[in-house]
Amino acid sequence: MEFIRVFTNPKRCMQRLGFLKPLVWQASRTATNNLSTLGNQLIDSVSQKVSVTLTPQLQEYIKIALTDTQRKANQRITSKPFDDEPEEVKVQLELQDVFLSNSDLPSRRGKLVKEDWKRYPYLALNLGLIRKGTYSLLVRGQSFLSLVSGDEIKGFGRPVAKQFDGEFNPLLLTIPQKLLLLFSFIEGDGDVLKPLYKRLLQTSEGFADREVGGYLPEIYRGIIKENRSKARSGDDLLKIQKLLDTADKIERWTKVKRTGGKDILTDSITPRLEPLVDLGLLSKPDSFVYRYQINDATKRFFDSFINPESIDHFLQHSFFDAINRAFSLEGKNQKERDMILSKIQKAYNVLKSPLGYVSILEVCLLAGIRSITENEGYFEISECINILKSLQKERPELVRFNVDRWGVLTFVKFNGDLVRLVKV
Repeated sequence: MEFIRVFTNPKRCMQRLGFLKPLVWQASRTATNNLSTLGNQLIDSVSQKVSVTLTPQLQEYIKIALTDTQRKANQRITSKPFDDEPEEVKVQLELQDVFLSNSDLPSRRGKLVKEDWKRYPYLALNLGLIRKGTYSLLVRGQSFLSLVSGDEIKGFGRPVAKQFDGEFNPLLLTIPQKLLLLFSFIEGDGDVLKPLYKRLLQTSEGFADREVGGYLPEIYRGIIKENRSKARSGDDLLKIQKLLDTADKIERWTKVKRTGGKDILTDSITPRLEPLVDLGLLSKPDSFVYRYQINDATKRFFDSFINPESIDHFLQHSFFDAINRAFSLEGKNQKERDMILSKIQKAYNVLKSPLGYVSILEVCLLAGIRSITENEGYFEISECINILKSLQKERPELVRFNVDRWGVLTFVKFNGDLVRLVKV
């Protein structure tokens, strides 16, 4: 477990979660990568030019979201009402612009630019999808890719003859993808999200990004006060000092009139708002404006999350109950052992290492996601682990555990198919 659950190097470009799909897939292709390769390949992929037919929503996006320079290339198109263009009109745009123009997206901001190559990948690091240093795939990233279809990955590839039909949008997230990323957000940034959304739930009206960004200095200092005595290493102390420095810098920016550019305030608050829009836990009255509203899903999920219990306890004992209510999935708490074991076995087959071991947390998380989204009920991670503990006592030849130096279960290995062998 991390010393404090706070994102490292949050940046404003960390808005659209759909861009994680090609990034994590690229990281999975080799055992080691470097930040430059991953980041630049992502930018090259989403910024490739494609030819598309002009639509009303595309025209709206061009007028509102593109820069002056980008709009000039389509000046004739944007200067006339759409009805004045009876013939089919083709426009040349970046692939990401075509995706972001889609009105089905709850937020149509988040376009990546060239310098974001070294910024956006940190979102995958913060979410535990790729490993720092080697930028290789972690088990959580493997779980994420198991929930991403081949068509979604191909959607970011170079279209044949640079033509694009526009009907398929890989920036949209499926429910399983949302659940895994939400778990990862709470696990990686929960110490910030918990007090932030506790305050936001008290807001009856909409709020702007900079307005709630002003809450962060107090939140950061609260984290420091609570955790300073728990620091056990030089790295822990460096995290505390960096967080304190960031709080001071953000506070200074709250007193500066906004100019429309990027600054540490918007860098720090945007990754705590925009991705939650993708996840369905915040609403935007205007998909182009950085203004937000609490919705029913926000209330149902965060009412459970902000209780006095620890973040670890929530993730282990209450996460699936909270998302079941937040997303109105109508699942029943599943108690049938054989069904749960079948989900565990399927998740294990996806994630196991060449030696047969896999993180018990990752197995239970993926199994739980598969169960609730396939309408077979839900079970908490703690319930999943307890079933495996019980089975290991009954059939020690089938289930093996590894533990860390504190005696906490870390890895599990199955010697055969649990569902079939348990019945023998």
